[in-house]
Amino acid sequence: MGVVIIPFDYEQLPESERKSIVPICIASVDRHGNAIARVWFEQGVAPIDKHLRNIARYQLGEVRRVSELTETVVHRLWEKHGEDAGFCPWRRVYISAVREARALAAGGSRWYLQHAVPLALNSVDGEIQESRVADPADYSKVYEQNLLITLVERRIAEQHREDIRQCFTMLRQGYTWEEIGEKLGYRTSEAPRKRFKRWIKENFPKTP
Repeated sequence: MGVVIIPFDYEQLPESERKSIVPICIASVDRHGNAIARVWFEQGVAPIDKHLRNIARYQLGEVRRVSELTETVVHRLWEKHGEDAGFCPWRRVYISAVREARALAAGGSRWYLQHAVPLALNSVDGEIQESRVADPADYSKVYEQNLLITLVERRIAEQHREDIRQCFTMLRQGYTWEEIGEKLGYRTSEAPRKRFKRWIKENFPKTP
């Protein structure tokens, strides 16, 4: 439902192996709703997933920020190059990841704030349409938004909550709760909304 997880067979791995790997979760559609070419995932990210985790670990101080870092890089390269991933896609991803990590470590990436964050703005409350772009000058709010995206992706992967992943992904794609309820087979929009908000409250009690 709109998310690529690397390694691709992560959910089929034995639990002992899953616990030893931090999965890389990337939205598979861009901010315009277009599917990102698979080449960026298969030949760009997958061959260097361990290197990307190391970049997150040593430059950002937290390996679990690898999804935030990699999604930013992939979406940025996709918007710039489209399906033309070049002769060596993984090299493009690696070089961009090193640069992007420096920007994130320095306090934030302006491109990320303007392009990636809006996909998830206010997703917890389902009010995406009312707030499109965060104010880059409001660093505390920007930090919370960036952290929320990463933490939600990580917690979903850890708990293997496919129902929550479906809701979160669709919210990031701009679906309303009415559309989510209909597409996921619920009788009303309140059922998935309440389940998602209850999960958020249980896992992130300090989230506004």
